[in-house]
Amino acid sequence: MAPVSRRVLLPLLSLLLLALRHAALSAPAATSTSTFPGDKAALAALRSAVAASSVPPYSCLASWDFARDPCAAFPCGLRCYAPAAGATNSSYLRVTAVALDPAGYSGALPAAVLSSLPFLASLSLADNRFHGALPEGVPLPPSLRILDLSGNAFTGSIPASLFTAASALQELYLSRNGFSGGVPPQLALLGALTRLELQHNALAGPLPRLGAMRSLVHLDVSGNALSGSPLAAPGTLPPSLWSVAARNNSFSGPLSAAALAALPAVRVLDLTGNAVSGAVPAAAFAHPALQQLRLGSNRLDAVQEAPDGGSSSQLVELDLSGNRLAGRLPGCLGAMPRLAAVALDRNRFTGGVPERYAVRAAAEEATEQWVPFVRLMLQGNYLCGALPRQLRQLKEGGSAVVSLADNCLPRCPRKFFYCQGAPQKVLATCPKCDTSIHREDILLRTP
Repeated sequence: MAPVSRRVLLPLLSLLLLALRHAALSAPAATSTSTFPGDKAALAALRSAVAASSVPPYSCLASWDFARDPCAAFPCGLRCYAPAAGATNSSYLRVTAVALDPAGYSGALPAAVLSSLPFLASLSLADNRFHGALPEGVPLPPSLRILDLSGNAFTGSIPASLFTAASALQELYLSRNGFSGGVPPQLALLGALTRLELQHNALAGPLPRLGAMRSLVHLDVSGNALSGSPLAAPGTLPPSLWSVAARNNSFSGPLSAAALAALPAVRVLDLTGNAVSGAVPAAAFAHPALQQLRLGSNRLDAVQEAPDGGSSSQLVELDLSGNRLAGRLPGCLGAMPRLAAVALDRNRFTGGVPERYAVRAAAEEATEQWVPFVRLMLQGNYLCGALPRQLRQLKEGGSAVVSLADNCLPRCPRKFFYCQGAPQKVLATCPKCDTSIHREDILLRTP
């Protein structure tokens, strides 16, 4: 082959050099490959705070070897991201989530986890044995969306300094710990919060006014020692709430119609095991969204009749057990079209069992007007008279759970499953039986 002339070779080399230069200029910048030193130090502080004896060899923390880079090499427990080119410290990976497995880790929460991870969006230490007080004077990272410290052994007060108006926190889980003191009013600054779970701690005092938390959908403060009357007047709770659980506290006072009207979206209201007194307002039965109303084990002494006889009620479950309710069983319950579970046991009701109750307990299928009762608990009252014929058709193991034990029903033989349990009361302790049909029962009578 003839040798390539110099005049041909030089232009070819020039074109090759231009192509290489263009490729170098158009290639993407090198990606971040190492964790930001401050983030790595915060993770190391968390690992050092956990007692070595509480780290099982199979656990996630056991795999954290700081001789390697966390974001690049740790197999579990964190998530990282690379900031966009041009951002501050864009040559490093930043920690956005820390989630430890429930392996029984024991230790304190170091302040560095909250103060030195500015990109942290989610922190979960749930179901371990972290203990001690939460860091004081350190606000939550502005980027934090989810904080889950539930199921640990944290103690002391919930630091008010955690919560600021700059926070974007959406979910806060502090349940099943040993927190004491009051619920900090600074929680109301969390305008983006949708879920707040403080149940099963040792919190005391009244609930602060949380009405400004316009994003809050779910609130659970059950199993504390909270007091006051949060539903005696509107304003304590935000109108955005769908679910309010406040079981087993020391809340008192009435359940007012105005407070219910100020919660137009609430579907679940659970105040079981408190000291709520007065009457169950008619507004509870006419509420446009309320489906589950649980007021068992309180000090209620009356039930107002629904303004429209119950026909517009959205209730699916009603629990008024263990109160001081007297008089005849509320006739309007029999007309509530969606009501399926009724607990009126352990009260002081007298008179007979309404026929509509019996019809719906015995029904096997829904009608155009209502669904059957699948649960009808009437034990522990002073009900009297003859059993409705529909109840005599009930078979054990059927679709409905019914109890009429411990009443004044001598003609409720134990061969019927719903008469079993505590025996009927001695007649000498029973009031005079009045089973006359009242006007509301005539209106509700089945055709």
